[in-house]
Amino acid sequence: MALVTFPDVPIQSMSMRLRNAVSISESPFSFAQQVYRHQGSRWEAEVTLSPLTYTQAKSFQVFLAKLQGQTNTFQFGNPLHDESFDVTTTAGTSPRDTTVSVSGDAVPGGNYFQLGGYLYITIGDFAGGTGTITVEPPIRETISSGTALDFTNPKSTWRMTSNDTGWDINTAGFHSFSFACTEAL
Repeated sequence: MALVTFPDVPIQSMSMRLRNAVSISESPFSFAQQVYRHQGSRWEAEVTLSPLTYTQAKSFQVFLAKLQGQTNTFQFGNPLHDESFDVTTTAGTSPRDTTVSVSGDAVPGGNYFQLGGYLYITIGDFAGGTGTITVEPPIRETISSGTALDFTNPKSTWRMTSNDTGWDINTAGFHSFSFACTEAL
């Protein structure tokens, strides 16, 4: 399976969500609940491109054809997120960790970053200096101490959610594309 380069096309809108695998059992008598969070957690998105000219559309049609439905993957992230924080890990992390030991700049909660090949979001403020950042989804892979967190243009690897690809063409000659994708784990 190949990693296909996402073309330089304008994004009109994007719906992005973090899906967690959680089980809930509720008593039909007392309504008391038991909640269990399973290991599964992934990013999902629906993306709509701005209307494209014929020339622009060809590059995106080639991209879709190269993906071969759900066969191949691509790198993609929040197109509007471009922050600049200097933060590095101060200790190694293991898969499933939700905190990362770091040192560096202050980082407000809600900022996306890339660590290894995956996309994360900070879910709490980091005051700067040395401490921990709490993240979601849980860490995917072992990360060594001294690794930089990339806040500049963070991405993850994605896969289409369907094997069907298509687009619309209007009478003015503009092409419209919308697609759904999930993080490839």
